[in-house]
Amino acid sequence: MSISMNRNQFQFIAQRIFKSQNQRIAVEAVIFDGLSSYEAEKRFDVPKGTLSRNVRKYKNEADYISSVAAA
Repeated sequence: MSISMNRNQFQFIAQRIFKSQNQRIAVEAVIFDGLSSYEAEKRFDVPKGTLSRNVRKYKNEADYISSVAAA
């Protein structure tokens, strides 16, 4: 079950699961602006190879929240 979250909802989730502001901004750019994980890592100075994992972590959290809301 995949849900489309808006940017405000994204911010609530991202604040909880990502410590770094750069990680939050980079994940947001991938989710909402269509940047590749590689490009966002370079642009927002996120350690190489971590962003795709962070995007997956966010999507899993959003899916969990939507499944709880639907129950």
